[in-house]
Amino acid sequence: MLDEVDLAAAAIGAVNTVVVRNGRLVGHNTDASGFVAGLRRALPDGLDGPVVLLGAGGAGSAIGHGLLDAGLGHLTVVDVDARRRDELVSRLARRFGAGRVAASDVPATALAGAAGLVNATPIGMDSHPGLPLDAHLVRPDLWVADVVYVPIETALVRLARERGCRVVDGGGMAVHQAVGAFELFTGRPADAERVSEHFGRLLAARGTAAPRGPCRAGTIP
Repeated sequence: MLDEVDLAAAAIGAVNTVVVRNGRLVGHNTDASGFVAGLRRALPDGLDGPVVLLGAGGAGSAIGHGLLDAGLGHLTVVDVDARRRDELVSRLARRFGAGRVAASDVPATALAGAAGLVNATPIGMDSHPGLPLDAHLVRPDLWVADVVYVPIETALVRLARERGCRVVDGGGMAVHQAVGAFELFTGRPADAERVSEHFGRLLAARGTAAPRGPCRAGTIP
């Protein structure tokens, strides 16, 4: 349906932003850069250790490419759909090297030596409530990120806070992918702090603003 696809979006295999240029529809992906920007803002050391990614769909593909492109040393992809998982791992291996990515169907094994966990599945959304993995696998030494932002405090985010994990809720990715889209649409720089503040007001209006606490990473001022 598009006339052209940006190189990064083509590598990811997913488009979330379409820009009209001279009557042509051009596809881009701001999820990858949006997630990495939100992670760096909340956890500057988030790329320092191995990460486990739950979900190999469009969001998972974008996050996998974004993390490895930003310098993450090793990523393990976990998905109940083995074909989708293995296809994503193959694409990542071709682009970043086979030694930096692996596939797993056993979350416990994948998380054994991990520093971080990213949920890129729909589990946790209002329409798909619950946890995307067994609760006992969420260790206090892990940092935990969720891409779901409705609700902003998913069951995973709440559990991770209770366990003492450093937590990044879905607000960081939501804000920064929107910043990227705005800049593509307008050709002008966006004020990320202003977008974040507005996002926080929208959450408050919905009555879903996440509580503040010592484990909160501060993706929403």
